[in-house]
Amino acid sequence: MPKRSAGFSESAYNHLLNLIMTKQLMPGDRIPETRIAKEFNISRTPVRDAMRQLSNDGLIEIFPNRFAQVRIFSPEDIRETGMVRIALDALSIKLANLYGSQADFLRLQTLATQCSEAYAAGDNQLRLSSDSDFHLELSRIAGNQLLFKFQKELHLQIQFIQLHHSSVVENERIHIQQHHDIVNALMEHDEKRAETLICDHLKSFYNLEDDFPKDFFPITL
Repeated sequence: MPKRSAGFSESAYNHLLNLIMTKQLMPGDRIPETRIAKEFNISRTPVRDAMRQLSNDGLIEIFPNRFAQVRIFSPEDIRETGMVRIALDALSIKLANLYGSQADFLRLQTLATQCSEAYAAGDNQLRLSSDSDFHLELSRIAGNQLLFKFQKELHLQIQFIQLHHSSVVENERIHIQQHHDIVNALMEHDEKRAETLICDHLKSFYNLEDDFPKDFFPITL
């Protein structure tokens, strides 16, 4: 019986995640707990388990004894996420430069290419997943399990922000091209250039340029 319950919870989780990531549920929309339970012919318990997991993922907000809704990221939420990402990715660059192999960087290049091709094809869902996979892979190459754990915990939130706040990117083509530039710098073991590129890549996405002193981040190329 516990196995069946766990299976129902996983199905409800995947269904809800798909609704959110395909914009069938938008920020601020209430989670249709009863409807989902009826669709899957299950009790509301596994649906609530799924909702708790999505809350842990940072994608929904639960108001006990009231309702749950898709999370609304405020400008401050997005800004704080950006600051953490810059810190994590800058450290990932330094460690990847030390420990990464050419094979590692080729895998990173594959994700960069996949992201570019998805953008050219208009496949927004693949572009978003490839983009966040690129940064997750960078942290894996870094070889620090705690760093990788932190990046993985942000993985879905980052896709969500990209999905619903894509207007924060002034030039998506340049933003996507920067993935290739970062990989090229790593392949040449040009740590400083790679670090500057990753910081520029993220601070432009999160609109952080005007919030800090000019020398707070590495100099923009």
